[in-house]
Amino acid sequence: MTKNELELLNRFSLKYNIECEPTNGKFGSWDFTYKWKGKKYYCEMKKRSFTLELAKNKYSEGLILEMHKYERILRKTKNEKSSQGLYFNFFDCDSVLIFNLNKIKISNWVWRTLPETSNFSRRKFVYKYITFLDYDKAEILYI
Repeated sequence: MTKNELELLNRFSLKYNIECEPTNGKFGSWDFTYKWKGKKYYCEMKKRSFTLELAKNKYSEGLILEMHKYERILRKTKNEKSSQGLYFNFFDCDSVLIFNLNKIKISNWVWRTLPETSNFSRRKFVYKYITFLDYDKAEILYI
């Protein structure tokens, strides 16, 4: 996780009084975990460099989720009792969209050419198997 992502995670953690544990290593299967009300949550996190309003206008199809990230989190949660997979999207306007991956039915996956990583200084493009998550399927929180 980047320093900026860790700062966002700390703000979220303090605001909602939960102990988030970042995953060690640059290429973990998920970004952080936390426990709440007897459940363990495995979480993927994205820091968006725009507001939620701009996202809804510019990316009306929804927010991108990569199949391999979805599968890794769901595989873990399906094999571990009382766990859930969440997909966090932090926006510049201090809003956070949280998708519960265990409760969303996804049936439309497509191949798209996208940047290999979110480090945009390295613009190598690769094919990725993705879906678009509808904004209405998320819970919105604020930090």
